[in-house]
Amino acid sequence: MRFILIFMLLCFSVPVHAASFNATYGIYTGGFHVVDLEGVFTIAEDGYSMTMDAKTIGLLGRLAPWAGVLQTTGLYTQDGTPIPQAHSFASTWKGKVETTQFTYDSKGNFAGKVYTDEDGNIHTDAHDETLSDGTVDMLTALHRSLLAAKNGECSASVPSFDGKRRYNMVFHSDGMGQIRENRYSVYHGPAEICTIEIEPDGGKWREKPRGWMSLQEQSKGEGQLPRLWYAKMQGMEMPIPVKFMIKTNYGTMLMHLR
Repeated sequence: MRFILIFMLLCFSVPVHAASFNATYGIYTGGFHVVDLEGVFTIAEDGYSMTMDAKTIGLLGRLAPWAGVLQTTGLYTQDGTPIPQAHSFASTWKGKVETTQFTYDSKGNFAGKVYTDEDGNIHTDAHDETLSDGTVDMLTALHRSLLAAKNGECSASVPSFDGKRRYNMVFHSDGMGQIRENRYSVYHGPAEICTIEIEPDGGKWREKPRGWMSLQEQSKGEGQLPRLWYAKMQGMEMPIPVKFMIKTNYGTMLMHLR
């Protein structure tokens, strides 16, 4: 669920000089609104923080009552590169909560992981430094992509680590496109199209893809990688995600800025 959630929550890398920005997104499949996303990106001269909250709604919310909260705090290096200091993910399923917390040192190096299960038991796992060396969390990777988009195009390849697996988050610009006016989104107009791909680079990967990796393979089978649309909203210095699309064996999943 975590990989899927991350790519549905691409809403918080915003203008570098903004003090705080709120965004709301809706996820749709088969024309039905199934998930709501809300979040805040806050930035200061020396650091940033992201908080994002997702939950299933409507019929899906009654059948599969799930909610997730992602949080990341980080610093900027002298050249403006974002590096994480802490990252956490809390997942609630039918009232039971599981949390995962990552910590980093002052230079943004991965320092450790703590997992708390639904019964409150705390688990700490030793990590392989050859897997974590030089990596960041997924939200910081997304932030780096939007910083690249601000400077011309979204293309970036960012080494990342989730506590067990190392991978590259690869963003590639597919040029400019046009989002037509529609009933789902508050934005219509020009937008940069950016494909996203997770490239495994070590660690414990399943032989049969699951979660995000399964959806990514399905999307490839449909002829295209998952796609983000970046656009500059009025008064904003940096583009933000305004649309996300992934094609699966069961239909197309869309996310729109609301």
